[in-house]
Amino acid sequence: MEYGDFDAARRRIVAAWGREITDPDELAAAVERLHEQARTVDGDAARAKAIRYLKTMDDLVDAARTPVSPTIRAASDVMMRALTPAGTPAEQRARAEAAIAEIGRIAAAAPTLAERDSALEMIEPLVETVDVLDGRVG
Repeated sequence: MEYGDFDAARRRIVAAWGREITDPDELAAAVERLHEQARTVDGDAARAKAIRYLKTMDDLVDAARTPVSPTIRAASDVMMRALTPAGTPAEQRARAEAAIAEIGRIAAAAPTLAERDSALEMIEPLVETVDVLDGRVG
């Protein structure tokens, strides 16, 4: 499989989450199919890049399966909007950076340490996205 085909499939899943895909188990199944596809990406470097992106997708599944408090829901909504693959890389990067700051504010106002920590975990896929867009990973 070409990396571009894998990336297109990944982008379709991210774009579909919350719209066409609303069940966390359905999302998990789609991501599992993506895991299978990643193993067939041509070229060692491209395959490694695809596998790194799977960490973000696994984080998305974990977030989808997390019991939702208002704090977690707000942080998740911010993360999901930021991970939308629309726009130029610069626009995607700006969205991710703005989301990191917003999730930090949401986490700071969380009523419990557990909710704060759960909200802060949603920053990790955004940082990974910035790293990929900056070419630090890939």
